[in-house]
Amino acid sequence: MICSKLFESSAPDVAAAAKAAEIEKTFRVCDGLYLVGGMERGVTLYNQQVRAHNLVWALFELDRHQSREIGRVAVIGGGAAGLTVVAGLLARYRGSIPITLFERLWDLCPLQQGSDARWLHPRIYEWPSAGSRAPSASLPILNWSEGRASDVANALVKGFGDHCQEFALEPGSFTAFIGLRNFQVRTEPLTIDWVGTRAERQGSFFRRGNPEGNSAAFDTVIFATGFGLERSVAPYQTSSYWRNEQIAQPILNGESQRYVVSGYGDGALVDVCRLTIERFRQDTIVYELFGDRLEEVEQKIDSDLKRVETTANLFSYFRSIEHGYLANALSELKARIRKDTAVALHIRGAEGKITSFSEIFGPTSSRLNRLLIYLLHRSGAFSTSVAKLEECVRSHRASPDTVLCRHGTDTRGHLRAIIADCDKIEKRLDEMWREQAQTPSRVWRPGAFPISIQGNQR
Repeated sequence: MICSKLFESSAPDVAAAAKAAEIEKTFRVCDGLYLVGGMERGVTLYNQQVRAHNLVWALFELDRHQSREIGRVAVIGGGAAGLTVVAGLLARYRGSIPITLFERLWDLCPLQQGSDARWLHPRIYEWPSAGSRAPSASLPILNWSEGRASDVANALVKGFGDHCQEFALEPGSFTAFIGLRNFQVRTEPLTIDWVGTRAERQGSFFRRGNPEGNSAAFDTVIFATGFGLERSVAPYQTSSYWRNEQIAQPILNGESQRYVVSGYGDGALVDVCRLTIERFRQDTIVYELFGDRLEEVEQKIDSDLKRVETTANLFSYFRSIEHGYLANALSELKARIRKDTAVALHIRGAEGKITSFSEIFGPTSSRLNRLLIYLLHRSGAFSTSVAKLEECVRSHRASPDTVLCRHGTDTRGHLRAIIADCDKIEKRLDEMWREQAQTPSRVWRPGAFPISIQGNQR
């Protein structure tokens, strides 16, 4: 049972309850089952954490207003979103509800752990909006600052351990299973079958405990599995975006290397930047290109883009400001084009509908990455192809091991593999994809989340 003392000091807030009901609905797949960001297009670690905060806040508000009792909770996924959900629930309920975390792999934040080649920034994908260069996520739960993905993962896992140490004090309040070998969810009734290993926490680390198989009913199941791993394209064995590689480093044999990057989302465009810009760093590139005019350029672009749809294609806009606001950046970039790589950007798309370079400047990538790829193209840093992938590879004379396929993830397939009766929720998943209703903006009220004392002491 939920500890009634949690709610005694809070007077009913009709406006908060109404807002909470509105937010909860955007995450609800069916009764008791929630999905954090899986059908959304805003694919950033920070946005997923904001969504996790919003959902936890909404569920707690509905619970304290007796609109929906949260009951026994299962959180699926031990990445940034899943850990934020669990830590938020622990802080809000102070261990008075049972929470079980399920992670398929053997560690928490497994994708970003040890990823030193990738840089994470909380808001740079919102550039040039005000505050987009601020280095701190400024989140009440599992906060972090810009850095290598490995550093961010370490900060998240350390913060999670602090929350467990402080708030998961009641027996049975938090249980984690890792290394799942069998895992299946059913929506009617809401049950989970699993075979995995119980994790035993020691500080911010989780030791391997005893293996266990079980089946249990839950009142609230929250999918925070992210978006799944990237699609693979045979015969090209592209490593996961988060695996360490050396494409940003100069080639040591003195020869030029030919690459094909297939895709036009953020992953593909970042890889093009790393392959074509000497000494490229995501954390400093805007400062280096725009220099003293950075704030002026930001304000100009931000003001202009507020007057267009968020789904607008920005190619014509970038062309219209090239000789004014972008002139210095273009000049700076031309001096930094790598001399040891030859890169082709394959932009045909999954359905072969892309016919020209200008078509990729829609909302499939961040505004900053679209701007960088526009400037790189104007600098002659890469060629483009709308041919079939194998034809592009052959004509560019690239070897299979220098073909990088960034075709996104198969979230729907990921869910089908986990949810036994997924056919019952397909219609709702379609709705979530169309509506894009899970805002990555903060909805929770200031002070809604108790902050870990241990986290503040770091």
